Amino acid sequence: MDLDPIFLALLFVVWAGLGAAAWLAIAIFQRGRGVLVGLPPAMAGGIGAGVLVPALGADNEAGLMLSLVAALLGGFALALAAIRVQSRMRIRG
Repeated sequence: MDLDPIFLALLFVVWAGLGAAAWLAIAIFQRGRGVLVGLPPAMAGGIGAGVLVPALGADNEAGLMLSLVAALLGGFALALAAIRVQSRMRIRG
């Protein structure tokens, strides 16, 4: 049995979880006001940034650690951007 698809699926779950963790940090800081809109972009940002690191060629152990950090930062950036757009458009959520 080839374990590569299982490992890749696990990485996607971890990257999405790190994006959600970044969103959770923002939600705690803002006391939950108007942050729900940022959860899907945060998870997508975590996955996107996590995938980008190995796609650029860093596919060793250091690349794995770098992809985890990138997933956290990507989730943070997209969640913050979505929350800022929501507040500028005055959308209640």
